[in-house]
Amino acid sequence: MSQHNGAVLWSLVLHVVVVAGLATGVSLPERPRVAVATAPIVGTMVDTATIERQQKARDEAARQERQRQQREERQRREAAEQQRQAQQREEQRVAAEERAREEAVQKERDRVAAEKAEQTRREQQAREQREQEAKAQRERDAQAQREREEAAKRDRELAAQRRREEDMLRAAAVEAEANAAREAGLYDQYVLAIEQRIKGKWQRPLSARPGIDCVVTVQQTLTGDVVTAKVTTCNGDDAVRRSIEKAVLDASPLPRAPTPALFERIVNVRFKPEE
Repeated sequence: MSQHNGAVLWSLVLHVVVVAGLATGVSLPERPRVAVATAPIVGTMVDTATIERQQKARDEAARQERQRQQREERQRREAAEQQRQAQQREEQRVAAEERAREEAVQKERDRVAAEKAEQTRREQQAREQREQEAKAQRERDAQAQREREEAAKRDRELAAQRRREEDMLRAAAVEAEANAAREAGLYDQYVLAIEQRIKGKWQRPLSARPGIDCVVTVQQTLTGDVVTAKVTTCNGDDAVRRSIEKAVLDASPLPRAPTPALFERIVNVRFKPEE
């Protein structure tokens, strides 16, 4: 009877262990088979309620363990998600600050560029204004210069016209005076005085023949000083020509005209020493 009870108890324990191993997924090591003495099978009542309670306890423990693992997994996921979100917010904050800095820098650049552009525009406007004023001033100066030049030209023309008129009047007066002097014989006397002065200075060369008749052109100043003397026509040889020209130069200064109206800068004198 005691052997039968031990076999039953051992069978019960073995079932419990197998069920527990199946519930927990634990592989139980194989135990060496124990040879059990063959005993007669006797029907025994099994306490199924106890087994069910134990099974429920094991199920509950497994369920709680799964829930705990699920909670831990959920907490890990939530912690990871929170960390990811925190990292994302930090990255967004850093990016926002960087954008703000870039926007501030760009805004400052835009402001500086706008001020520079405005300054350039004002300088350009001022330069154009100065150029316009300078151009207008140059045009005024040019107009004034043209007016001065035109006025000076008119003054010169008027002065030249007055001089021409005065010269004409003087020339007319001189001509009238000269005509009057010629009519009075003063010009002939003047030319005769020049001829006599030249004859007085002439030295007759040995080659001179009688009847010398020459014309010498004399250029003189208002004071009668001889500038040049050139025999133009002559019936004598070169020695005679040179002697006459020398006589004119030696006769300088020539007699002055009795009146300024009779003065001639270039005088053609006829030289006939035998007369």
